[in-house]
Amino acid sequence: MRKSQQFKSLAVISLDEGREIGRIRDLVINPQTAEVAAIIVQRPGLFREQKVIPYSRVVSVGNNALTVQKMANAERLTSLPQIVSLLKEDVRLKGVRVISEGGAALGHVEEFFVDTETGKITAFEVSGTPGEGFLKGKAVLSAAEVRTIGKDILIVRNGAEESMTRSESKLAGSMKSLKESTNRLVQKARDLHVLPDEKAAPQPGPAAGAPAAQGPPVTEDTEDEEPEALEPQTGEPEPPKGE
Repeated sequence: MRKSQQFKSLAVISLDEGREIGRIRDLVINPQTAEVAAIIVQRPGLFREQKVIPYSRVVSVGNNALTVQKMANAERLTSLPQIVSLLKEDVRLKGVRVISEGGAALGHVEEFFVDTETGKITAFEVSGTPGEGFLKGKAVLSAAEVRTIGKDILIVRNGAEESMTRSESKLAGSMKSLKESTNRLVQKARDLHVLPDEKAAPQPGPAAGAPAAQGPPVTEDTEDEEPEALEPQTGEPEPPKGE
């Protein structure tokens, strides 16, 4: 799932030729099926010709590029009359008001999310302002709650506001879950005694002023040393030689 804004300016690459066809300029929305019907590609060059690629021809959508099988997948707009009709409807989604079947104002669409594999719109990010509706801040509305996608208004089923997930609470919940997971891992590491700071902790030394611990006397190995010569005693004279 990807925000519509994340499609903008992605490079479009052909797999067979290994060439860049251009960069995504806009998305064409089909309001009847609630999906991205095609992408509009801006070609490089002096005349900056635009091409259209039906979303069914998209192979994959990555962080840096969108891929199609071959260059011929990008066609002139005049050769795709169905896409021309959708462009005439000019459904933009962003900025349209969100109204329930009962006439309650819920806010306006600030962003929408697309399933990159199918092109289906999966959810809408709805923002409310003081005096505009019940919603304050941002919330995520599932596409399953939408009854009609119009040029100016998004009609949702009664009670849809009860299923809306606030973006702030969703983010806070994710951060809490991450923190709890981290704490569990740290505790597990402590239980296994593998934390680096605990494993390498220095042993406490003797307190200041305390006498050093007396160990057994240290004897040096003198097996390989030569014995020192004994000096004559000074109390008795050495007898003369030959006597």
